[in-house]
Amino acid sequence: MAHRANKITAAIQAHDYLLYAKDDGRAIRIYRKQKEFRPEYLGFEKPVLNLVRNDYLVMSLTDTWGMNGRRVDWGIEPILARIKAMDLWNSGNIGDQFFEDEKKHEESKSKEFRNNVESFLYDFKGQFAKATSDINTSNLNKLDKRALGEKKLWQS
Repeated sequence: MAHRANKITAAIQAHDYLLYAKDDGRAIRIYRKQKEFRPEYLGFEKPVLNLVRNDYLVMSLTDTWGMNGRRVDWGIEPILARIKAMDLWNSGNIGDQFFEDEKKHEESKSKEFRNNVESFLYDFKGQFAKATSDINTSNLNKLDKRALGEKKLWQS
């Protein structure tokens, strides 16, 4: 499985060079390299700050993407999609992405409403036709489009 972790590392480092994958036996985990200053007391009055590497867990390749879960062999594309969705550090256009997602959401809501109305009308088309079949329309004023066209020809 170390070979699988190396392949995943090569793929995710194309996105962010600080990421790497490591197989701990239970699952493949993705970490981000990080360094921090830690104080150490070496008999002096003031602590000495040492720069120490302290990697932190980004996600695990499990069914829940967390520490607890069943091991799942995800493909490279779902892993990269998940990392890009989680990565706010490298995303410079968070506001633009938010407005674009909001616009897509509004469009989908209006499309869903339009589809619901159309399906409602289609479902009740027969009942409406049956309910209005007894209405006598012969006495209503009707406008004949041909007569309107003839008037225009004679008046010009």
